[in-house]
Amino acid sequence: MLFLVAAVAISVAAGSWWLQRIAFTPDGTREAAAAVLEDADIRVELNTLIVGATAPVMDVNPVELGSMLENVVLTTRPGAAEMAPIIERIHRRIIGGDERIVLTGADMVPVVRDERAYDAEPVTLPIDEIGVLRNFDGALGWLWLIFGVLGVLALLFAILARPDRRDIRRFLGEFGLALAASLLLFGYLIPVHLLTALDNQTWTHAIPQVTSRTVPLVFGSVVVLAVGGAALALSASVGGSRRRQTSTPLAAARYRGGDNPGWR
Repeated sequence: MLFLVAAVAISVAAGSWWLQRIAFTPDGTREAAAAVLEDADIRVELNTLIVGATAPVMDVNPVELGSMLENVVLTTRPGAAEMAPIIERIHRRIIGGDERIVLTGADMVPVVRDERAYDAEPVTLPIDEIGVLRNFDGALGWLWLIFGVLGVLALLFAILARPDRRDIRRFLGEFGLALAASLLLFGYLIPVHLLTALDNQTWTHAIPQVTSRTVPLVFGSVVVLAVGGAALALSASVGGSRRRQTSTPLAAARYRGGDNPGWR
């Protein structure tokens, strides 16, 4: 029982840590920005804000500028690299960052690729923190800490009880199955489906977009852990039943004494 508690608790801690690390830790990489910008609604909102701030000072047609941003910047990897610092700031803001996002002309020059944008007035992006994301971020930090400590303590007490090899194999099997379920839950179901079901704002979709980078790794790990865990758990059960059979005492025959000694 202690091994089962340890397997489940450590798996929950690992899954919640993974979700916080992947979806709730902003970074300024091109890969993260490119993933977020795959969402069409996010691109439209950014395009509208940037065009509205820069087109007047650049004296260009807003439609042409918007088309350039969509085709050259927001949907290309080089463009994602230019947008990465802005996406990182927005990511931090929606999960509970206190600082509002203000883009200056200098911030928008590399995005619109025109020095004239330097004279644009600073624009404050109308993006606020999203309560669901802020609460999930805070809960995940406590979740992996509490379940991690609980799992380590349960594992320590289980080891002190001097388990046999069958119990260790069963623990490894249960741990593999529990970790597979936890990765599926925290690495896919919660960030991709649950969060957007609870809050369907445009920027809530940044979380499943960021998570999408690791979904192939998550599914591959789930398959390997589930198959390996099931094999170990089955081998422990089969091995245990065999040992119980071989340890069963044989039926003892009674000794017949008297004039005709012998066994019967």
